[in-house]
Amino acid sequence: MNRRILIIIILTAGCLSQVYTEEEAVQIAEDYIRNAPTFKYDGIRRTLAVTGVEPLECEGCFEVTVEFSSKYPGYGIRDPYFLIQKVTPHIAKVRVERGEVTQAILDEIWDEMAQESIVE
Repeated sequence: MNRRILIIIILTAGCLSQVYTEEEAVQIAEDYIRNAPTFKYDGIRRTLAVTGVEPLECEGCFEVTVEFSSKYPGYGIRDPYFLIQKVTPHIAKVRVERGEVTQAILDEIWDEMAQESIVE
């Protein structure tokens, strides 16, 4: 009897899908940008802010807009370059699908995940 109940509970739990909320997507996107190369290199912490959230076509999918400023222009790790300090604002569009970041684009020109320009 107890074994049968345990099997039913396990099967039921396996059939339930995880529900991903807007709040979770916001936290995931914010954490991602905070730890991404561009922000980690020279992002100004007090400027990091979530400024928008849009639900996407799939359930548990959101595009989160995160804005921040960095101390120098450019993207990613810029160690080999000589940089002149100039506070530079950035807008990140972070796509979160079912709890995972699937895309992060800065200023519509930089793929933060691939660390490469998306503009030819």
